[in-house]
Amino acid sequence: MVVSHPAVLAVNQLPYAELRRHGWEPFVVAPGTWRHEYATSTFAPEVLPELAGRVVGRRILLPGRVQRHVYVTRIARLIAHVRPDAAFVEQEPTSVAGMQWGYALHRARVPFGLQAAENLERPMPLPALAFRRWTLAHAAFVAARSPTAAALVRKARPDVRAMVIPHHVPGWPQVTTRRSSRRAFVVGYAGRLVPEKGLDVLLDAASGIDGVVVRLVGNGPLRRELESRAAAQGVRLEIDDTVRHQHMAGAYAGFDVLALPSRTTTTWAEQFGRVLIESMSCGVPVVGSDSGEIPWVINSTGGGLVVPEGAVDSLRDALVRLRDSPALRCELAERGGLSAREQFSVAAVARGLDRALREATDPPRQDLGDARSSA
Repeated sequence: MVVSHPAVLAVNQLPYAELRRHGWEPFVVAPGTWRHEYATSTFAPEVLPELAGRVVGRRILLPGRVQRHVYVTRIARLIAHVRPDAAFVEQEPTSVAGMQWGYALHRARVPFGLQAAENLERPMPLPALAFRRWTLAHAAFVAARSPTAAALVRKARPDVRAMVIPHHVPGWPQVTTRRSSRRAFVVGYAGRLVPEKGLDVLLDAASGIDGVVVRLVGNGPLRRELESRAAAQGVRLEIDDTVRHQHMAGAYAGFDVLALPSRTTTTWAEQFGRVLIESMSCGVPVVGSDSGEIPWVINSTGGGLVVPEGAVDSLRDALVRLRDSPALRCELAERGGLSAREQFSVAAVARGLDRALREATDPPRQDLGDARSSA
């Protein structure tokens, strides 16, 4: 059994479908409705074709609140119906849903794992600390999304089995590069247009580079401010808010390099930087700041350059270096693409989950049976 709010999107169900190759029959529980910053209203969960009849939505309160949404359903009854050998609750140890499902699964004597992406020590409310204390004491494993996240989990509970099982990136189709002009050097970005992504630093760095175009794929509250800043600095800025995730391979193909100059705040540091891996997978090198997990992603793949966060001159120097060396861009893109597919593919993530689940059940039954979609 998988309990996951990210699984409202079919793309986030891919590792669970891949588990079928390892002998598992996954049954996925997602919120019946969800919302996020890219949607104008709530929406129902999608279903990956490979998991038809094995994905159900259940009513929740506070859709879109990642840590605080609450399932309003008969959890124990659903667990009894599915009769899982093991469960993966894709929620943080501090979350309400993680506590809800962890407690019910523990009572049903089902070994369960949690996920941990939190990579910054920060003050937390007392209920969250209590949830973490209980869930980590009873979890069979934790799928940590980065080495820093694993270290924080072990600091809170030294005897917990925290395994680095990163987020997956779906395989992208091969797309012919279609850069706008060889006279322009396209520095791309994909994601939310928000202060913590350091896009003001990117524009400041680009303002000193001849022939550069900054292309932002996304939208957010900072849009007008960025447009005004670019106009004042004479930076050629393009913003495209029409590209859906399944078509991002074509957008990446239009970049010469992707930049992710995130800056750490008191409550947030970049937890993964999925666009880095997506970009590398499409044959595009990257430049990122040293916020959060960006250095780990870039250095472990060898697909780009790391600069200090907030350092305009360092970012400008890195971009100029890449602009002036097509050979370096090609080398980084080739190395990064190969490593990204090896470390962060759906198959690689599924292998990590399979190992964690098998160790939790020791050994699992070979046939979990068909959980009925009427559950």
